[in-house]
Amino acid sequence: MNKFTVPDICDEHGENIKICDLFLNSYGKNDKFFGQVETARCEHSNSIVKELVAQNGSNKVLVIQHTGTEKCSMVGDQIAQMAYDNQWKGIITNGYIRDIEVIKDIPIGVYAKNSYPRKTDKSVGKGEIGSTLEFQNFIVQKDSWAYVDTNGIIFSEKELVF
Repeated sequence: MNKFTVPDICDEHGENIKICDLFLNSYGKNDKFFGQVETARCEHSNSIVKELVAQNGSNKVLVIQHTGTEKCSMVGDQIAQMAYDNQWKGIITNGYIRDIEVIKDIPIGVYAKNSYPRKTDKSVGKGEIGSTLEFQNFIVQKDSWAYVDTNGIIFSEKELVF
């Protein structure tokens, strides 16, 4: 079970963590989760997101950086369900999702900016898997660890013991 809180981790491991300064909303049934990070950078297509969640995601969290200028949803109910079916712990995106009325009942963590009903444009670039992601004031690397609850999101270079 997830016997941690993000504030407690900040208190105990403050010098070894990075606090995510994106303010995201929880949409999945699980609003608390942690796992090893896999990264995806996408402009206007979520094709690689679908490829990733089709793989075994045991104890993993997918972090998606949406770099496109047009609003579109990086995650919908089919991707969230596939991620859950393949044992992913959660999905975090600085972009948008859709099908929130379905995703709220899927037992996986999903954090995003907001909902937006437009799907991605599959004809525009697939994106990159495993890249270092650069958000506003922090960097997320593949194989780091994400810890998430309704208080916030933090990243650590290694798995934390609690």
